[in-house]
This record gives sequence, structure tokens and C-alpha cells, in this order.
Amino acid sequence: LAPPPPERPPYAARLAAMARRSILAVAFAVAALCLAGHVLFAPLEAFIQPRQPKAPAGAEASAAIGALASLAAAAPAEAYNFKGPLTGSEVCTWKPLVYFIYPLCDPVYLVSPIYAGPIIVILANIVVTTIQLLIPATQPDEDLR
Repeated sequence: LAPPPPERPPYAARLAAMARRSILAVAFAVAALCLAGHVLFAPLEAFIQPRQPKAPAGAEASAAIGALASLAAAAPAEAYNFKGPLTGSEVCTWKPLVYFIYPLCDPVYLVSPIYAGPIIVILANIVVTTIQLLIPATQPDEDLR
């Protein structure tokens, strides 16, 4: 048979109960402090909108013009009639190849950063290289090497 568990001192149960009570008291004190801070520091009219001043007579027209301008800038991509050099060809249906030549099949992909980024980098490199080859002043100085 197993020996009986050792007897706990009588004050151990009281200490455990006091520890639980003190942790609970600290939690309630922190919650009360947070609630008091929220009530004291929150503005009283947090969800009430202040009164707006009356708009001048032509404000509606200028607002409508601004809205139309933003809508015109956000026209959908399907509203254009541009055709790429390969539009409608058989090459534009081959799935592995078409991912590389989409801008030639449908120019709307030139707006996509995935395709426009590399194209802009390549064109910038061509322009810079051409300028450096045509203008001798852009070449590094041989005496500084």
C-alpha cells in the first residue's frame, strides 16, 4: 500500500485562499480604474455630429463637377477600343506563352504593374545606354581611374 499523503499545515489552505482573493481584488481594481478612466476621459458627445454650416449657392454644382471628374478618371478598362498587334491570333490562346505576351494580345495589360514595371525598366535602360553611347561627356573620365 502507498503511504498516505503528507499532512498540509493548517495555514497553507488559508494562504492559498488569501492569494486567490488578492489576485481577484487586483483584477477588480484594475477593471474599475479602466472604467473610471474611460468615463472621465471620453468626450461626452462622442457620437453626436456637430452642426454643419450652410453651403453656398454654387457648392452643389462644384461638387457634381468634382464627382464627374473622378468618375471619368476611373473609367473601366473595357471601355477602350485599342487592339494589340496579336489580338485574336492563335498565339494568344497558348497558355504557357500567353503569360509573357499578354500586352501584345491585349494592351489593357500595359496598365498592370506586373507587365508595365519590367517594360518601363527595359525602356529606361535602352534610353540611358543610348544617351551614354551617343554623348561622350557621359563616359567616365579615364584620368580618374
